[in-house]
Amino acid sequence: MRMNLFRLFVFVTALNFATTCTAAEPLSPQVAIVTTLYQDFAFEAVLENSVAEGFIDQPKKVLLRYLTPQLAELLLRDRQCATTTHEICRLDFAPLWGNQDPISSAVRVQPGASPDTVIVRLRYSSSITQLTYHLTQSSSGWKIRDISYGQGRSTLAEILESKL
Repeated sequence: MRMNLFRLFVFVTALNFATTCTAAEPLSPQVAIVTTLYQDFAFEAVLENSVAEGFIDQPKKVLLRYLTPQLAELLLRDRQCATTTHEICRLDFAPLWGNQDPISSAVRVQPGASPDTVIVRLRYSSSITQLTYHLTQSSSGWKIRDISYGQGRSTLAEILESKL
């Protein structure tokens, strides 16, 4: 357990370093919300036997810190389906990590090509996966409205809106 906590500390420290050292100025609110999301849920990729609830198992109040109400509702609807049926419904992977087995040795969060996008690069040993976060400005700040996983893959909203 001590080693897992050490790995989490190193991971979060590296995440902080990667996001602060790449920018000459303070983080934009868009980059800050995505960075906070990864800081809050880094344990998903580092701790093998976490006792904490993962991102997709958070209550609505927590999801709304990061997501638009529409995306939060889609996620909650899928979770309710899985609870009711005791099966996988629409979502069969960890949305923050873009795969079924959350693991990453480094996370780089940076501004995207437009003000409403943020790029996240996840490094797994020798490969890098890129996710694009699509954000929207709300009265309570910037919120994530969707996540793109790359060419040929549906976005998180498309997956959650699909028919069973």
